[in-house]
Amino acid sequence: MEYSLDFSDRLIEAAESFVGKDNPGEETARLVLYLSHLSCEISIKALLERAGFTIREITKRSHSFSGLTEDLCFCDLKRDPPNGTKERSAAALLAQVVDKAFANATVGNLLSAEELGASKYPNEIRYGDLPRHYPPLIMLNCAKTVVKWAKDNINHIHQSPRLASRMSRQVP
Repeated sequence: MEYSLDFSDRLIEAAESFVGKDNPGEETARLVLYLSHLSCEISIKALLERAGFTIREITKRSHSFSGLTEDLCFCDLKRDPPNGTKERSAAALLAQVVDKAFANATVGNLLSAEELGASKYPNEIRYGDLPRHYPPLIMLNCAKTVVKWAKDNINHIHQSPRLASRMSRQVP
């Protein structure tokens, strides 16, 4: 596989190694925010790859969480017995609560923050002025939530029949 959940884990570990340091500074916060986003991106791309999207289709999305999560919404999860055989949408990842202390702190809301004015990933987080975003620790918890969910569901994900219907309606 091109995209690795183990790599996503290593990104989280790297970010965690900077948390709790004395006087971490603004650039450390930027680093944790960036590594957390990168971990989420790699995890979602790993899910899409396992679901059957080609590397070309995935790389066309670049770093766009809106595009990646749109593709994820065209994937389903099949459960094997004893968990039942009922399928559900992989969009369930977006509803995962990251932190109950914050109103509406779900994976979907956190990953779509740039649509509400947060710094755009990756460039506005990596470069320039200090990022405007959710707190880095919230985004680190988001990355942990995404990679855990991905590990729990990667062997059950596949493209939905809705994707074929969508593709047949698109004009070449």
